[in-house]
Amino acid sequence: MNRVLPLFFVLACFVTSQPSWAEQPKFSLQVVPAIVYKVDDPGNTRTSSFVFDLAVLCSTDCDLTPISARVELSHAGSVVERQDWTTEMLAKIKRLSFRIQPNTSLMSPSRAFTLPEAFDVRFYFRSPQALVIDSAAIRLTVADGKGRRAEQTLRIPIQYYEQKTVLSFPIRGHGIIGQDYITNGGHGSFLNAFAIDIDGLDEKDGELSDANENAADAGWGREILAPAAGTVVYARNDVPSNPHPGEEPGEDWYRPLHDPVMAYAGNCVIIDHGNSEYSVMMHMQPGSVTVKVGDRVVSGQVMGKLGNSGDAFGPHLHYQLQSGPRLFRDQPLPVKFQNMDVPTLFRGHYFVAK
Repeated sequence: MNRVLPLFFVLACFVTSQPSWAEQPKFSLQVVPAIVYKVDDPGNTRTSSFVFDLAVLCSTDCDLTPISARVELSHAGSVVERQDWTTEMLAKIKRLSFRIQPNTSLMSPSRAFTLPEAFDVRFYFRSPQALVIDSAAIRLTVADGKGRRAEQTLRIPIQYYEQKTVLSFPIRGHGIIGQDYITNGGHGSFLNAFAIDIDGLDEKDGELSDANENAADAGWGREILAPAAGTVVYARNDVPSNPHPGEEPGEDWYRPLHDPVMAYAGNCVIIDHGNSEYSVMMHMQPGSVTVKVGDRVVSGQVMGKLGNSGDAFGPHLHYQLQSGPRLFRDQPLPVKFQNMDVPTLFRGHYFVAK
């Protein structure tokens, strides 16, 4: 009898443990953006970078915490780099980017793209170009509020983007790139990941004056040009200019406007070039936009004037190439211009566009 009890005890423990295993947290993984593009880093670094968010999705509200992650970067099926991320490391990159919260602003672009996420984590990688990384596999372990753990693995293709449309720079004259790609510490959202901010300068690469007014900026009012031929699919012309550089307006500024989320882009034109490539030009002066939806435009045609409308801290043109017509929903793309002297425009780069 004494020899049977231990066996019965083991069986009983196994049976009672089943509900805990069966009730492990259920979740899925989604990469944002849908396609992860790598870009070569500026300068002679011989490195390339890529960034993505890994969103942890739940069918219902759930309280999950990242515990660990194993990352394997590969080329042609062979692992070339392996990383292990601890709970402490993941806590530093944990975010809530795709869920509307009580404090989400009225005009926040995050209202245009949401996911039923518990959280997301942002991974940034910079590697030697010689490794030719073409995929990343992420095995993520999470725990719920009761300490129950579960894991999921997602394999993500990594690739360069092959631009189809020949583009010309959308302004002429002297200027400087004020902000650049997410991979270089620039724009911080996947809604504008490969955007560049273009600020016009005078012929001495300076501003007109130090006055705290839009007209003191050398780029204020400069003509914005269509980078290539296409069809206008969006045009807005009614967002007022922000009164002073360096002063972003609050919700009360946007509240009376139609579609406050799109007003975030200011006065804006989007051109369909075909080949699933669309040029987006933001922050133009109110009343300056010269086109309407449905217009056919040619390369170099004036679209409007450089301004300071929407989410702008001063007069500049926000330009991005993206995969579709929907601003804040369709994926931004790395961009190159045929009349610029460097393959990738980076923050602080002075230029003369002709």
